[in-house]
Amino acid sequence: MSSLFERRPGVAASGESAVAAGGNIAQAITGQGAVGLHIDADTLTMLSPEAYPSPESVDCPKDLANIPERAALFVGRGRELALLDAALNAPGQAVVHAVHGLGGIGKSTLAARWASGFARDHAPVWWITADSRDAVDAGLAGLTAALRPALVTLLPQEQLAEWALQWLSSHTGWLLVLDNVADPADIKPLLARAASGRFLITSRRAGGWQGIAEPVSLDVLSVEDAVDLFTRKRGGADTGREGVAEVCEELGCLPLAVAQAAAYCEQTSSTAREYLAELTAHPAHMYAATDEGGDNERTVARIWHLTLDRLADDPLAGTILLVLAWYASDGAPRSLLNALGPSYAVRTALGRLKAHSMITLHEDTVSVHRLVQAVSRTADDGRHRSAETIARARATAMDALAGALPADTRDPAAWPVMRALLPHVEALAESAPPETDTAAMARLLTRAGNHMLSVATRLAPRALDLLRRAEADCVRLHGTEAVETLEARTELTHAHRMNGDVAQATTMAEETLATCRRVLGDDHEVTLSALMNASKTAALAGDVERALRLTEEVIAECSRVLGEDDPRTFAARNSLVLQIVETGDLARSRAMMQELLADCERALGAEHPETLSAQAMAIMLAQAPDFLGAPVGDLVRGLLGGLGSREDLGTVMRDFVEQTVAATPPQLPRASAEDVAQAEAYVATCVRVLGEDHGDTAAARVALMQVYTATRDERYSERLQSLIVDMFSDLGDEHPLSIMLFGLLEGMGDAVRDLSEEALLRLEAAYEQGTEATDGPAKP
Repeated sequence: MSSLFERRPGVAASGESAVAAGGNIAQAITGQGAVGLHIDADTLTMLSPEAYPSPESVDCPKDLANIPERAALFVGRGRELALLDAALNAPGQAVVHAVHGLGGIGKSTLAARWASGFARDHAPVWWITADSRDAVDAGLAGLTAALRPALVTLLPQEQLAEWALQWLSSHTGWLLVLDNVADPADIKPLLARAASGRFLITSRRAGGWQGIAEPVSLDVLSVEDAVDLFTRKRGGADTGREGVAEVCEELGCLPLAVAQAAAYCEQTSSTAREYLAELTAHPAHMYAATDEGGDNERTVARIWHLTLDRLADDPLAGTILLVLAWYASDGAPRSLLNALGPSYAVRTALGRLKAHSMITLHEDTVSVHRLVQAVSRTADDGRHRSAETIARARATAMDALAGALPADTRDPAAWPVMRALLPHVEALAESAPPETDTAAMARLLTRAGNHMLSVATRLAPRALDLLRRAEADCVRLHGTEAVETLEARTELTHAHRMNGDVAQATTMAEETLATCRRVLGDDHEVTLSALMNASKTAALAGDVERALRLTEEVIAECSRVLGEDDPRTFAARNSLVLQIVETGDLARSRAMMQELLADCERALGAEHPETLSAQAMAIMLAQAPDFLGAPVGDLVRGLLGGLGSREDLGTVMRDFVEQTVAATPPQLPRASAEDVAQAEAYVATCVRVLGEDHGDTAAARVALMQVYTATRDERYSERLQSLIVDMFSDLGDEHPLSIMLFGLLEGMGDAVRDLSEEALLRLEAAYEQGTEATDGPAKP
């Protein structure tokens, strides 16, 4: 037959279903009910219509499906399942959804779960691993084999896939799950040919679905669902849930990681806390571990290897991921990556990482799943994360963050930037071992700790940890008497004082001041800070005479070196007023504070932090009459010396009430409605300018409490109660200010209950006879 074909000068065909061949062909279908031919140079095979039916003539067997078993263990995902269910109500053209997200987040599990429900009323439901075009063809050929098994021995894979495409295009009610699509282009021909059924796609690719599919973004599980998954995988609730939530949170509630941890615990009879300890000690091993008989390719370490392999042609993408690993998982400013390369290259690399669901991009920030970060900080076999590469990325992260700090962290204009950076400073300090700290890291810790102490009293314990590390870094890197070390030690002294450790602060303040004077000289700014520390710690220790002398020295030195209108000079003057209050000279204190407040407003403006700080003391002094100088002085000294004990504060308050009653003349001043309005406006300004957590905002609220009380008007009692409740709620029971307020309130209650009837009548008479009436009824 081949010689016959070879002698032909050409080929021709006529008729509606005629076929002509000028060479070898694999198959010819001549029409409905006609024969199919396999033709090559030597052979011709004739197939009957029964052996090779047309695709449109073949019906699907009932319940035909090949869904993986992974749908058996399923938790949560109500929103996503409901969204996919809604697509069933959209008749007509093909419905295509692309579930995308980080590797291990549960895309295939969700698809299997939903497909299982779809299969109850539809067929076929066919699962295809679609990570390449060849894999798609193989999956389609498998569908043909399931629909018409006899064709497997007659047709090659390409023709089997074509037959399946023709079948899909001529039938409805089917579902194709295209799992783990690497490139949307691989499935475009399939989507174009089969337009009458349902497609459910899973992919790590977040982009590229426009005009192809409706994207469905999949996030991590809730903590509750993650705990449920762990306990079910581990063997049920009877095994206990102690420590499970901590493990799930450490793993970022990533379903694959949670299931992997639970399987390990089940196989090794380990508790959740034991697993967490192993994870901390041996992260590389634990991220790669699976249970006996488990799929070694389905571990968190392995699945991200595959993604990074696809990004290997862009080394900058890998570098960015390793740098981001050292920051907080959410809200890392994109500007921290500017030094890694040209702006267009950084943007391109970020876009590729986003496209593969390794990061989430926002307008100005980047977010990374915390487990991606943890794996990125763990050395692997050298393909993507050698120990040297990780070390370079860590140093780069330190340098970038240190370089992003504003020049003056005390300037309120810099506070929004500092608020954005602080979570990343603390995350870096938590993840990077102290021995790896660079000089940039030491500087970063010192300045971050200083800012934390300046803006929020609740941050003092965390600032103390950072500053301890900063001082140790500076000693190791610069020596014991370097200016960097002395600056860190000065801030550390401040932190001890803010945390109520008066003894430690006093000793360190004196030693640091002496060293600064000897090494840096009296005019150095670090020496001035050390001198201020020494004056404040002396006041805390009850040495009022030394505190006054040192504070006056600070004011003189700051005025000479920095200028009379420098904020630090005003801060020293503010401290002096407080120390004068301790002496009981309220008249002098009030005059000094009014002068200071006027100078601050003139030089710095009405809303500068130093102006606002002065205003709090001015309000409180305005409500204290001169004849109560001695009791008020005793109260202030007691407060400064007893910040750590509610019992001591109670004693101080009882003493104050008893002295007040003994010294009270027939009348006390009342606060007016105008005083209330000014104090409330002051609190609002502090909240807006300084923030809810700032120490001066707390002081403003305490001043407002005093004003409410001084009105002796029952109309303000509800506001007073609300203010007290809000303060305690915001601060928490263990906050130093909460401890102080609790102690004062308890002490006042005890003192009033213990007063004699004569003393109570005397106190009531004093409050009833105010020098300035209010608009409302008085209430003792």
